[in-house]
Amino acid sequence: MSKVKGLQNAVSNLNGEISKIKGATIAGLYAGGLVIQQGAQKRVPVEYGNLRGSAYTRRSQKNKNTVEVGFGAAYALYVHENLEAKWAGKPRKSGKGVYWGPNGEPQFLLKSVRDNRKRVVEVVKSYAKVK
Repeated sequence: MSKVKGLQNAVSNLNGEISKIKGATIAGLYAGGLVIQQGAQKRVPVEYGNLRGSAYTRRSQKNKNTVEVGFGAAYALYVHENLEAKWAGKPRKSGKGVYWGPNGEPQFLLKSVRDNRKRVVEVVKSYAKVK
């Protein structure tokens, strides 16, 4: 299993904010996960749509009080961590746009977590009793 660099720190910061909320429900966590998923899907490079379509938000099977957000496509990690993006802007062999287009960027999931932290906390708060 591979790990995304920087994601643990971003998630830890997010969890710190969420821990301040008393009585957070799984529904609130799920709704917050959907915010992150939506933001990530806007940043995914699209050729046929398989990667974007493989996005998921689900309750963790390991911890019932946790929600997972990710991409199920076999190559998702490679695309996420392709920081060089050597072919960015060059036409695809398929003829469907350009590499990393139309709005694609590396670390699309990590950036969504970082950029949506405050919004996720607000969504979770709306489902929870605040201290």
